[in-house]
Amino acid sequence: MRRTKRHAHDSSTRGIFITATDTGVGKTLITAGLVVCLRQRGIDVGVMKPIETGVSRSAKAQPDGVRLRKVTESHDPMAEVCPYVFRLPVAPLSAARAVGTTVRVATIIRAFRVLRQKHNLVVVEGVGGVHVPITSSFDMLDLIHQMKLPAIVVGQSGLGGINHALLTLHTLRRRKIPIVALVLNQRRPVQTKSARVQEQSTVSLLRQLAGVPVLGPIPYSPSVNRNWNEGLSRLAGTAPITKLARLVLASERGTRSRRS
Repeated sequence: MRRTKRHAHDSSTRGIFITATDTGVGKTLITAGLVVCLRQRGIDVGVMKPIETGVSRSAKAQPDGVRLRKVTESHDPMAEVCPYVFRLPVAPLSAARAVGTTVRVATIIRAFRVLRQKHNLVVVEGVGGVHVPITSSFDMLDLIHQMKLPAIVVGQSGLGGINHALLTLHTLRRRKIPIVALVLNQRRPVQTKSARVQEQSTVSLLRQLAGVPVLGPIPYSPSVNRNWNEGLSRLAGTAPITKLARLVLASERGTRSRRS
């Protein structure tokens, strides 16, 4: 039976912010997989990538914001989905300075409010980690706080993942930002015995120390790069992503219950 999409067109519509322990840990992949999974459950999902850097002018290149919008099959204007796009692959503050402009946080918040009026849930993907600077006095952590959204943290499952994950979780807690889950992703194939031991240690210790649900690790899958849509479809059906979707929806229900 086809599920009817649930819409909400009032100011109580919420969302989720996906941040990471570092750049290149698979944040866009997890974001897209989550969106597909939520849509399969009949949720009307909007996406937002407030700032994107390193956007190539090549016709073959597909920026993250464009990819995410395609996953939702929406017609939201790219000016709302991704208000700021920069060519230079550096932090937003430097990328904006390179072209003589300044990122205006009010522009991002205004676009987010428009999107949340259209959709039942808005999934927002950040840039890099929580302390990536947006302006000289405002970073990604400030943006999460101002949007008043709970966070999902994406981290790596291999060596070095423990310290980065715990630092990020601690930083979010200090700002009293609710954390839905920590999702661990394999950045590269785990091919040696040493790498397997390192990953098992990282996952085991984070499950003991994180204080939030720890999901994954999501297996490394080069096929996603070869066939994005097919790879996302498989990812959306995996146990970590389906559990993540349930946690997001439970967090949303809890937020609405506390308001009422």
